[in-house]
Amino acid sequence: MTPEFLEKAEQAIVAARLLYERGMVNAFEGNVSVRMGDHLLITPSQVCKAELTPPDLVQVDIATGETIYAAPGRRASSEVKMHQCCYRSRPDAQGIAHAHPPSATAFALCNRPIETNAYPEMTVLYGKVPLCRYGRPGTQAVCDGIPAALVEYDAFLLANHGLTAVGGTPMEAAYRLEAIESIARVLLGAYALGGESPLPEREIMELASMRTRTRKEKLGAMYGK
Repeated sequence: MTPEFLEKAEQAIVAARLLYERGMVNAFEGNVSVRMGDHLLITPSQVCKAELTPPDLVQVDIATGETIYAAPGRRASSEVKMHQCCYRSRPDAQGIAHAHPPSATAFALCNRPIETNAYPEMTVLYGKVPLCRYGRPGTQAVCDGIPAALVEYDAFLLANHGLTAVGGTPMEAAYRLEAIESIARVLLGAYALGGESPLPEREIMELASMRTRTRKEKLGAMYGK
């Protein structure tokens, strides 16, 4: 393992531990990856996220899906195809986190996007969290709809499945999951109290414009435009 492998692996491990400690994954579900050139390093299948070490991560070619490195007894997460799809769709993505946080996953099970016209932070930071149609976990079908969702958004729900986010680092992706789970929990509480109280339409449009400007500035800085 090269120094780059060890450094990148540690980034993914720290993010994976965050998901476990925050209760967004149980011992065996969820997965985190980090880009390493034309390859990705991904957490292995059926290993608790709190017990990972760098050699546990599996190195996979993003384009072909070929396993480049796997320690004995380790294999890539069953969701590696989804991670490949995300990296191919978003060249700026350097880390991906996928989990089943309870409140956000409740929206996924109901086949509902996470969206609101009542919560300014949601509108400015995320716009909404779109829903991608169901695909059997671990198959290529799970990728249907992901490229289109990632054109505009940094996180998405997989119908009847869970929540995924991309980021500039694995930790940024994990933080996005944590923030979206918090918003989903608030919205479920609002529904239980009788429903949201929407902001005025003009305010909603201004908040949406703030998100658009921020996103353009970020992408412009990233690509030197």
